[in-house]
Amino acid sequence: MVAVSTVSLLALGGVGVLGYSVGHPAPVQSGLTKEEIAEYRLTTFPLSRAVAFADRYARLCLNQDPEQVEQRQDAIARLSSSGVDTSCGWDGKGAQVVAYSVWSGYAEPVTQYKHHAFYIGIQATLTTGAIRTLSVPVYVADLKTGDGMRVVGDVGTLPQPEQATPPEAKDRSVQDSQLSTDLQDKLFQDFFAAWGASNSDNLSRYVSPEATKTARLGLRGALQDPKVTDVEVLLPDGVTAGQSHSWKAGDATWAWVAVRWTTGETAHMTEHYRVQIVLTDQGWFVKDIRAGVPDESGGKAIP
Repeated sequence: MVAVSTVSLLALGGVGVLGYSVGHPAPVQSGLTKEEIAEYRLTTFPLSRAVAFADRYARLCLNQDPEQVEQRQDAIARLSSSGVDTSCGWDGKGAQVVAYSVWSGYAEPVTQYKHHAFYIGIQATLTTGAIRTLSVPVYVADLKTGDGMRVVGDVGTLPQPEQATPPEAKDRSVQDSQLSTDLQDKLFQDFFAAWGASNSDNLSRYVSPEATKTARLGLRGALQDPKVTDVEVLLPDGVTAGQSHSWKAGDATWAWVAVRWTTGETAHMTEHYRVQIVLTDQGWFVKDIRAGVPDESGGKAIP
């Protein structure tokens, strides 16, 4: 088994339609570095195109409708070799629909075809919430162009990856409580209002001259009416809780910010951001913004 560590997810959605005429999935980037390609001997194998082909096939196998048995078999037969089970193991009873599917990161050579075939893992989530990971053996005739693909064997279900229990963070962050309170309304509320709407005129009032493109672009109205509900401005490394700290012009730090957005007429969603801020003679300004904050407590949500 080839344990590929860098995974680019192929998110091909579409709930409610079985889609036996699936069409051609969008191209997938494998996300592999040159070193990983050399290590896993994937240099000549068009992995990204094989993943797209395997995803198409896995969705055909997992989409099951008793009223479309023949259409499903015909579609499977067009993608597979002559000895492959065109029912994909299904007895024709019951029904299920794939909500979305991604590459699991699993890729193992099919030894019978030398460098021309790999078992590709496709993880699919059904509309019921159940998750299945199928191993699909994909053959490629022309390794240079990626042409001549065919499924050359029957599929099987792989176990889901084991989930770890994260430890508590070793170096837990310490916040400046007073500065957090001060900047919640004085900087972050106005910044997120301008950033959410991509109001460049207003944004220029809250970002530093060296601000990143992400900080200057904004969400172009994808989320509306932000309300900053929590701010934690982090103290520099080495400053412990209870110690006083004096900020001076030129200092930079990160803040963890919780923002409640409006996503519909009455719907709301709270998202979390890491915002880099810098202190100038005119006050604090945003230099960079990144989505997501860490959980330093560790453990797992469900014991």
